[in-house]
Amino acid sequence: MGGNPHKRLDQMDDLRDMGRFPVSVHAGATANVLLTILLTYGLRGRRGGALTLPAWSGGVISANVLPVILLRSRLDEGTHYPELPDMSFFGDQHKFASWVYAVASANMLVWIVLSWSLFSYRRDRWTLGGMLLLAFACTFFPVWVRPLRR
Repeated sequence: MGGNPHKRLDQMDDLRDMGRFPVSVHAGATANVLLTILLTYGLRGRRGGALTLPAWSGGVISANVLPVILLRSRLDEGTHYPELPDMSFFGDQHKFASWVYAVASANMLVWIVLSWSLFSYRRDRWTLGGMLLLAFACTFFPVWVRPLRR
């Protein structure tokens, strides 16, 4: 995976650094994406106006970023930044380098738009299951590929 194996959260400068996160962090991110897809499936069945997708996307991204903004406002020079493999899912997610949140928001937007588009074309349980399976495979990829790298 190249780079410094002892890199801290605030030193992330490469997407490949995410491959060093603990499994719990990948599981939490995957659960967040899967839940968003499920909620998008439900919303797409009830609402279909032209502004629903932008409002939904903005709301989901805001709900993910607002806690980060609030928690980051409490950081100071004495804040401890753990090494990537040692981070805590709940205690450290607001300590990433700033660019990571833009990438995570863009990633979430891709999953929302992709699932919204798919559910607009075909909305049944098989489609939902396929979308969830695809999202699980893609978002959990850094974990299930680890044994292949060894």
